[in-house]
Amino acid sequence: MELILITGPQAVGKMTVGKELEKHMDAELLYNHQTLDLFARFLGYTKEAFRLSDETRKNLFRAFVKSERNVVSGIIFTVVVAYNLENDRAFLKDVCKMFLQAGGKVYYVELEASLPERLERNTGEDRLLAKPSKRDLDFSRNELLGSLEKHRLNSQPGEVKKLLPGVRYLRIDSTSLTAAETAAAIRQWKEDCSIQSS
Repeated sequence: MELILITGPQAVGKMTVGKELEKHMDAELLYNHQTLDLFARFLGYTKEAFRLSDETRKNLFRAFVKSERNVVSGIIFTVVVAYNLENDRAFLKDVCKMFLQAGGKVYYVELEASLPERLERNTGEDRLLAKPSKRDLDFSRNELLGSLEKHRLNSQPGEVKKLLPGVRYLRIDSTSLTAAETAAAIRQWKEDCSIQSS
């Protein structure tokens, strides 16, 4: 039983990398907007929509770690983390704890990329098809830029290992990498982790 967490700021390529990983693993992708947009359709992107989205994810993870008959052995979960917000840090702790306490493994992948690259990826066709809120390009661009002023969306050195003991951690600068190349690097790292722990 595995949780592969892919984090990083908006438009860094989390969902696209997750889709590439899904092709080569016994795991299903759950990307951030799949739950969030469900509630935002009715409530807007409000605090309540975010709260309900988080609870839905947690309920899925709880059921997954308890079940002995899951369809797949892992979940690839993508999410934006504001490391300066206690709620985001607490969410990560809760989710990772569920898997670790059930005897599962957690692989934490943090992506980063240059701002010009993220702004270009922000208008990518796959992103716009999958995420309705990103189709208003001016709003999406302003949200991406505004988040840089409000939040710290990449961790500081050593922060993740301190926050989430027992979790395997990898950071990748994907600025000049394709999604397939990034996913290949993640798969190789996962294999190396398995060899080291055996």
